[in-house]
Amino acid sequence: MQPTLTGDVVTPHDPGYAAARQDFNRRFDRFPRYVVFCRSVEDVQAAVRWSRQHGLPLRARSGRHSYEAYSVLDGGVVVDVSALNAVTRTGNTASIGAGATLGQLYDALWADGQVTIPGGSCTGVGVAGLTFGGGFGLLVRLMGLTCDSLIGLEMVDARGRLVRAEPDLLWASRGGGGGNFGIATRFEFGVHPVDYVTVYSVAWPFAALRAVFAAWQAWADPRALDRRLTPILVLGPGGITALGQFVGPQAELERLIAPLLAAAPPTSVRVVHETYIEAVHRFVGDWAVEPTLSRFKNTSAYQLAPFPDAALGTLADWLGRAPSPNTVVQFNLHGGAEADFAGGAYPWRGARCSLQYQAYWENPADGPAAVGWVNGLRRAMLPWTRGAYVNYIDADIADWPEAYYAGSLPRLLRVKRRYDPDDVFAFPQGLSSAYRGPGYRPSGAAPRPSGSTPRRP
Repeated sequence: MQPTLTGDVVTPHDPGYAAARQDFNRRFDRFPRYVVFCRSVEDVQAAVRWSRQHGLPLRARSGRHSYEAYSVLDGGVVVDVSALNAVTRTGNTASIGAGATLGQLYDALWADGQVTIPGGSCTGVGVAGLTFGGGFGLLVRLMGLTCDSLIGLEMVDARGRLVRAEPDLLWASRGGGGGNFGIATRFEFGVHPVDYVTVYSVAWPFAALRAVFAAWQAWADPRALDRRLTPILVLGPGGITALGQFVGPQAELERLIAPLLAAAPPTSVRVVHETYIEAVHRFVGDWAVEPTLSRFKNTSAYQLAPFPDAALGTLADWLGRAPSPNTVVQFNLHGGAEADFAGGAYPWRGARCSLQYQAYWENPADGPAAVGWVNGLRRAMLPWTRGAYVNYIDADIADWPEAYYAGSLPRLLRVKRRYDPDDVFAFPQGLSSAYRGPGYRPSGAAPRPSGSTPRRP
């Protein structure tokens, strides 16, 4: 029996096509042949089998937050699992559909017993991509990365079969990057109780950069700082912000952050003790630190040791000549529970901080300068940094296999070959490209004869 596409299938001729193909990052404009909104696991299976039969490349999509829009492609099939978003809990285990966003799962788990998983601060991100790449958030030092709480998953493999992850695939799914092994349909996580937290935000003018950074770097020692506290530092041409979340009382946090307040006179200090779910929404509301513009270029690196004065001077110089105010460099402190976990492919557990270099804009004409600034700053900081975070995927990193995966790469390639020997799940920075070498063009399936057209679903 010939496979056929099922679910809600959107083609370029349909009125909803423009919205269906759109990625979160409006910098990209790609035109798939079909967008399949799957309503069931069987729809996902059918999409994989149909795409292979017709020789069309496919991409899995959940939250649409791939920084380089790799979950969308020209001329292929987008398999969208956003409708598979059910969240249920039994005891200390949560079953979460692969299409759930962080906001959906945080709200559902809070309502069902005040528990959570340690995820990111952007509530629109999909749980699937976040988990596969690692998953940094404001509970990372107390509870670990998102993938550290992953205890099981179900996935549609390259033959369209529904499989439950065995140890090798589960290991690879904890930091081995999204889109490489199959299309996840459901995750199982161990959940963590949480009730009240204390959050803070402190701001200084740009002129205080050197004093504040020196104080923050001495204070934010991943081995010495209380692991209940996850701090972030954001440097921008318009000023400096230190913020974070502490799972504890306000008076204790105020004592912890006192060395920062003494570094230089702040322009504002905000400390709030509130429920965890209120804090979740605060960090995407009035305390959000990223500009809300539709086009962006972000990249990353890891800080393994404290920066010398030369590194800080480079940061200050580049921020001082940023192409617009909508540029920031963000430091996320690691350590604590994240450094203790040893059961996954995520390779950068010894890092002190992850850095994110970010630029945002609306007018397409501003794009080249913004992209050039981000790429130039990353290169300028390479003497003091290593690697990159796969969830901040960046098409301009030449040595991306080693940067993303480091020592985990050989085992990841073995898992890739086992689960996807025909490179059905292939994309520009997918693992198939890593082992095929430069210039490799993945097929995803047997090629169609020139000029042929697949049978309409």
